Amino acid sequence: MRNLLFIVFFLVPLLLLDGCSSMQMPAEIRSLSFLNTYESAVHDFKNGRVMEARKKLLAFDKNNPDFQRAQAFLRKTVEPARMRLLRTYLQRAEQAKKEKNWSVAVRNYQQAVNLSDHPAELKTKLAQAELALRQYRFEHLLRQRREEDRALLMALDALAGLRGLDAQDPVLVAEREYRMDRLEDRARDAYHEAMKHLRHGLPEMAYVAIESYLRLVPDSDQGKTLKRKILSQMPKGMVIPPMNKGVMVKKALNAHQKVTRKDIEALIRKGRYREAREAAIAYRRAGGSKGDELLEKVGHLMDRQAAAYYEKGRAAFRQEKLDEAVRYWRLAVELRPDRAEYVEALRRAELLKERLDMLR
Repeated sequence: MRNLLFIVFFLVPLLLLDGCSSMQMPAEIRSLSFLNTYESAVHDFKNGRVMEARKKLLAFDKNNPDFQRAQAFLRKTVEPARMRLLRTYLQRAEQAKKEKNWSVAVRNYQQAVNLSDHPAELKTKLAQAELALRQYRFEHLLRQRREEDRALLMALDALAGLRGLDAQDPVLVAEREYRMDRLEDRARDAYHEAMKHLRHGLPEMAYVAIESYLRLVPDSDQGKTLKRKILSQMPKGMVIPPMNKGVMVKKALNAHQKVTRKDIEALIRKGRYREAREAAIAYRRAGGSKGDELLEKVGHLMDRQAAAYYEKGRAAFRQEKLDEAVRYWRLAVELRPDRAEYVEALRRAELLKERLDMLR
């Protein structure tokens, strides 16, 4: 019974919120005949699922005893609300586009597409906004990566030919080896990062990584081959910013961060797990005792706390406490932004809350 209630009050609203009726739903949902009734359409509408309510009302047969009131509800309530929502999302999208706030523009164009019965033109605008978002993100991260690489290479070069020091000074040699190790690790990570982004359909992000790799390992044949493959898959219209040799380095990477085990344990006791994880990474990088073990401990604590927040959010959602659900899911995402189910639950809950606020 609990599973059935969860499906009805949690999965159904989340799956149907964007009008995703083409998605394959579990048999338990398809078998609930009351989902096709007039009352079900009204319930969908009151819970922000405008397009799902509209679809059900349009599907009524003329011989159905509820046909007349279904048509009246569609004409007098659902369609005006749909058009009001559509206009609002379009206005927000166009304003965000003017301000070059591309993530907001994309999000609102997506909602406008979902609410439109003739979405072809809106899909074109959505695609343009998505490309602009990707271009902006690409330029920013590419510039940042170039600056970071340049800072690291400059730091290495600064150790060469220091006046007053023997070139084989043991401390100097050890420091140079340490920095070389960091560059080798960075190059290896960049190559794997490029491969991963390419698999995930983000060739522009793969380019950021492979350019970095070739900057550090310029004679790599495998790097050059991968770069050609990446360039062949770049989105049409995306522009690669030229290298600016005069770019000033804003901030060099910190080679040493003084963090103690006690500092990390204090952060853990306070429940500041994200800060504890960052500190544990720095501690391990600096060669701290049992650094891997400490980092793993923090990771487990973050997993456990995020899962607890997620479950509290589900419980709140089932009780129709939407604000509380959003708050808990936001905390879960802050701890584990890589968990797709946490991110999706938060996204859909925030969208549902937004629509309900707009319909009131």
